[in-house]
Parts: sequence; structure tokens; C-alpha cells
Amino acid sequence: LLDDLPNVFLNQELIDAAKKRLESPEKYPLTHRAYRDIQAKAEDFYENVSLSDFPVYTGKNRSEYRSRVYNGLAQTLYPAIVCAFEDKQEYCQKAIDFILAWAEKKGGTQLTEASRSNLSSAGLDISRYFARYAQAFQLVSPYMSEEEKETVKQWFLELGYEIKKGHKYWIKNLEREGANNHLSWHNSGMLIAALYGEDRRLLAYMMNGNRWSYQNLVRDAIYEQDNPENLFRVGRDFVHLPTQARTGEIYDRHRSLPHPPARGNIYDRQRWWNEEVRQRAGFAYSKFNLEALMITAHMAQLNGLEYGGSKNFINLHNRSIRNALRFYGQYYIDFPAGRADCRKISEMEPSPKPYDGQCPIAYEPYFGERPSYHTVYLFALAKKYYPEDKALYTKILSANRKELIPVSNFHPLHAPVSVFTLFFAEE
Repeated sequence: LLDDLPNVFLNQELIDAAKKRLESPEKYPLTHRAYRDIQAKAEDFYENVSLSDFPVYTGKNRSEYRSRVYNGLAQTLYPAIVCAFEDKQEYCQKAIDFILAWAEKKGGTQLTEASRSNLSSAGLDISRYFARYAQAFQLVSPYMSEEEKETVKQWFLELGYEIKKGHKYWIKNLEREGANNHLSWHNSGMLIAALYGEDRRLLAYMMNGNRWSYQNLVRDAIYEQDNPENLFRVGRDFVHLPTQARTGEIYDRHRSLPHPPARGNIYDRQRWWNEEVRQRAGFAYSKFNLEALMITAHMAQLNGLEYGGSKNFINLHNRSIRNALRFYGQYYIDFPAGRADCRKISEMEPSPKPYDGQCPIAYEPYFGERPSYHTVYLFALAKKYYPEDKALYTKILSANRKELIPVSNFHPLHAPVSVFTLFFAEE
């Protein structure tokens, strides 16, 4: 990797370690399976995906944008990895062609100019895939000219300010939504843009320069029993929650934690149960929130970013991210991939009492139906940062091994799991 570009979720040390493991297939079988999966995806991208099929999106419709990015641009991560590992020039060039085409046309930078609906979600839509093609760019950058790299970096910075525009809209108009996944992903995207655009103002804004800065989101999104400032404890009708919430539980508008009606507003569980939000989404969106917080912390670590007093991102607020991994990790132990003996959530009546039926998860009544959004890979990444919980992570990864190299990613929310398995699952 070039020394003049920031790291995304990889650095040269991680790449060299993965290459070394690939020399011993018997000792590191997961690493080898993950790389074969990446090779297959890279080959499919090279042979079957073109800019004519998924052209650069310069419009204002977030749904159309999301489809183009997910099926085209974000997939450059796979050929970029093979490019870096095998020096396959044709794969390198295919990834470069996609990234440069988007950069030259400034794809995605018009999203916030449409409706309020677009403005409220554009930051999430940009941020959720940003790390994938930013990482692809870092991997193929040695094969690009200085002018081409500057074009991409400038585009990244413009995307960052699009995200900031959406973030400010949330602060002004959607404060009632709380510390949810949109805001956490905004900070992830702004961090990438600030690093690549070398913009200290944007970096300061996402770190501690706004109501929903990164450190505030870690404080308010993850419940900590000993933190009196946490939003689970104060303000906006959350005063009743500490009797039911557990340390490490993550807030989201769709979260499944049952609680009494709260003056008929958005936090009224009964209202949302009866209307549009299925309770099973609570788990999925809370984990989506945690994913953004953890990926952002990981990127900060790889780039040497800290808060004052040598406080690093991954250990803020009593190591809240670790505590969230403990809380949600219990789910993956009690209900590992493949288990199917729990009743469907649709068969359960809303109740504030824990459900102790066929499901063993008494601490959360509405985890019943296995979420479609599975993020086991976070526990592989966590081994790098929380050695005190390594035994827990090893147990989770062992019980959910099939999820580390999924047969297929059925939903755009899914992360590129095989990539994280390749670099983090085995040591």
C-alpha cells in the first residue's frame, strides 16, 4: 500500500499477515475459504459487471443510487483485493475504471438536493458502502496516476460534505429519532472523507463538533448503567428504561426492547407494534448501529486518531462497544446460526414479560425470530481490540462458523463478510 493514503479497514500489516496465512491451508482453513470466495466474487465482477449495466449515478433518487452502488461500485472491493494479492492487472484496471468513472462524474453528490425524504436518508445511503470502495481505491492506488488519485480524493471529500448536510438535517429536524444507525453511519462516512480529503474541519465535526458526534453517539446509543448522561436514563421519556435495559444494549428507533407507552410519541412500543415496524427489526437495526460505531473506531485506530487524554475511539465511555458485543454476543451463543426451534415473532403477543418458551433468550423477549441481518464478523474484528473477551468471541465464531463465509448476501445491509473473515477470523 502507498504511504501517502489513509487506511480504511486494512493496512499493510493486516495484508501481509493474511498472505502469510494463505501459505498454510491446513492450519488456516477459514482464511483459505474466505479468499476463494473473494476470488469467485472478483471473477464474477470482472466477467459480468460493467459500467453499462450499472452506470455512474448522478441523479437525486436514493433508491436508484443505492442499487447502482451496491451492485456496481461497492463490488470493486473484491477485484481490488485479488489485485493486491496476485497483481492481476486486468482486475486492478477494472476496479480503477469503476472508481474513476464515479469520481469524474461525482456520482452521489446530488442526492441531498431532492426531497426531504432523500435528505434524511442520503447520508446513510452514501456512508453504508463508502468504506468498501474507499478500501478498493486504497488497494489499487499504486496502479493510478497522481492526477487520478487526486480526482478520487476530491470526490470523496464532496461525498463527505453531502453526508454532513444530511447529518445536520437530522440534528435540526429529527432529534426525536435519537441516537440511531443513520447518525452512526454518517460519522463513519465523514471520517473517510475527512481522512482522504485531509480536511481537519470535517474531522473535528465528526469527532466532537456536533450534537451527534462520534463520542456522543457511543455515549447515547449504548446503554451503560453507570453513565447518568446516557439517553436511556434522562430526557425524552426514557426514565423508565433502566429497570429493563441491560448494560451494552443499543438504542434504535426500531429496537425491540418492550417498554410502557411514552406519551404517544415515536417511542410508544404499542403504537409501533400496531403500525409499520416489526419488532424483529429491533435486533437488526441495533446491530447495524453497532456495526457503524465499531467500523468507525477500527478506522480511527488504523489511522492513529485519538481524543484528548489519549482516549481512543474503541474504548470510549467505559469500553461501551465491548459491552455491546457482550450483550449481543449472548444471542449468538444461545441461538447460533441454523437453530430453528423458536416460535416466530408473529405468533407472540406484545408483552413486557420475558418469553421463556422454546427460546432460551430470557433477557430479551423479542429476539424470538432469527434476524436476517447477521453480523458475526464483528466478533472476529473484536479479537484485535478486546483480548479479555477472546474466549467469548472464539465461542461465538465457532458456533456460527457458517456465517463467516455466507453462501449468499441476500440484503444490501450485509457487510462483505468474507473480507473480514480473511483478515480477522484466524490468527
